[in-house]
Amino acid sequence: MINFRLSTLANKSFNGVQLNQNQKDSIVEKTWKIIRQSLADCLAILLISLNLISCGLKKTQSLNSVDETSASLLVNPALPGDNPDPSIIRVGKVYYASSTTNEWAPYFTIYRSTDLKNWKLINHVFPNGFKDMKDQWGENNFWASELVYDQKQHRIYAYYTAHNRATKGNPGLQCGTAWIDSDKIEGGKFTDNGPVITEDECGAIDAFELQQNGKNYAFWKNDGNGCGKESWIWKQEINDSRTKLLGQKSKVFTNSQPWETGLVEGACFFTLGEYVYSLYSVGGCCDAKCNYKTGIARTKDLNSGVWEKYGNNPVMESNDRWNCPGHGTVVKTADERMFMLYHAFNKSYDVFVGREGIIEELTVGSDGWPVLHNATLPNRSKADLNFADNFKIDQKLDLAWQWPSKSQKPSTSFDKGLKLAASNENHALGTFLGQYIKTVNFSISAEVEPGAAKTGICLGGAIFKSKWPGELGGIGITASKDGFVVFDNFEGTYTVRKVSKENLNGSLQLKMLISDNGKQIEFFYKERGAEWLSFYRTDFLAARYVPWGMGYRAGIVVKGETSETGTFGSFKLINN
Repeated sequence: MINFRLSTLANKSFNGVQLNQNQKDSIVEKTWKIIRQSLADCLAILLISLNLISCGLKKTQSLNSVDETSASLLVNPALPGDNPDPSIIRVGKVYYASSTTNEWAPYFTIYRSTDLKNWKLINHVFPNGFKDMKDQWGENNFWASELVYDQKQHRIYAYYTAHNRATKGNPGLQCGTAWIDSDKIEGGKFTDNGPVITEDECGAIDAFELQQNGKNYAFWKNDGNGCGKESWIWKQEINDSRTKLLGQKSKVFTNSQPWETGLVEGACFFTLGEYVYSLYSVGGCCDAKCNYKTGIARTKDLNSGVWEKYGNNPVMESNDRWNCPGHGTVVKTADERMFMLYHAFNKSYDVFVGREGIIEELTVGSDGWPVLHNATLPNRSKADLNFADNFKIDQKLDLAWQWPSKSQKPSTSFDKGLKLAASNENHALGTFLGQYIKTVNFSISAEVEPGAAKTGICLGGAIFKSKWPGELGGIGITASKDGFVVFDNFEGTYTVRKVSKENLNGSLQLKMLISDNGKQIEFFYKERGAEWLSFYRTDFLAARYVPWGMGYRAGIVVKGETSETGTFGSFKLINN
């Protein structure tokens, strides 16, 4: 039929001009090109639509729910790097977010934003680690900080999980609370109330608060999967100072449906219309074998114990961009739009970066359920992830710097640069200050002053088969007055990979280039006015040393006697 019509078209005259055979053939050929391009465009649109559906669009949603307004508003990851279990609240026109810090201090980040896409790290719940906690009760497992705004008190409360150093085993997982006046959250000091929610048998984690009808309700998970028991979400009223539970606790729901594998946890709650909704996570969250998914349930009566789970669950699961999404919090904007901040692994980075904070809008489907489109794209510029610190200008340590959670904050001072106290801690690695990596192809560099201590840069992870995930291992390069050393203690013993003995005087620069998606490292040095010189290159088995539930850290290290210091002029992390 098409050939016939094209031939008929070509046999007609144009403005009275009769066409020869070559002209006819040319018209047919050009017309075919137009038809083929049109068919290709239609096929591309069809494939994009099918791809969106395969990424998690539910039958109750239309393609228009992934709208241009939402896409233009959001930048992801919202919280780049290792920011699992994120929480978000709104106070007036300002949003605050927090996240798990696992086995790193300071404990529990505090971020600030006015537009949901540009976030600034402004504080931590416990800036000095365990020293800021009541009776220094927390030892490790610093998980799931949840922020709550009490408008009547003008206070922000933080619920959080930690393991009590005085209690062995799973019962040591307990939920504490801390508070701060809302106008002091940027740079102010939280007051810790200590443990408030405990479970005698399996421990309590993932606390959350919902304020309703003048009462405060605390929710949490008994960590049943950690001790061979069922895991449930529990509810109990809590007093206004968030120091004591009131009345009796009651069960909310558990993993009761075939798709809900392993456990239930990370539940958040919000109201919409006549319902209280809960978004919750099931499955394994935190390593390369994770199978995390997110579901939603609702009830009309919070105290009834009767919850309806959505028939089209899960509302969010792994797709071709993100792996194992879940454990987040919903926030409402001033115009009543709803956004969820949750975590997921970027599939392009495996698990080496950790679970990043992702934000997307919830939309109400035709059946009345608020759901997620589960098709968020990683669209934050890599240049946006770079970090630079000029220690010769700064007079205090940037909030991005972290240290192992069981250690005291390293001693630092500023005098024409950062002076970091040396040690032989961390399996002889030395004193380490690190920060999130945010991609798997990047470089770190630092200006150092060679002295008695070995002063340099390092990629930090976990000691192989470590007793706990915060048992720090690392690979790096240092300089001292005696020369250069490339070292590695990831197997638990400080090992010199390469050494060059020479007299070093004056400042110089060190660099590590991590490439091939974290699987190769090259070490460089550069003396003043000279070019970079490659010193050592090695393959790196990144999967062997990535900590459970955490990403790698990149930073600075000083190895030596405690009376010694290492001096740094600057530090840079550049993502490639």
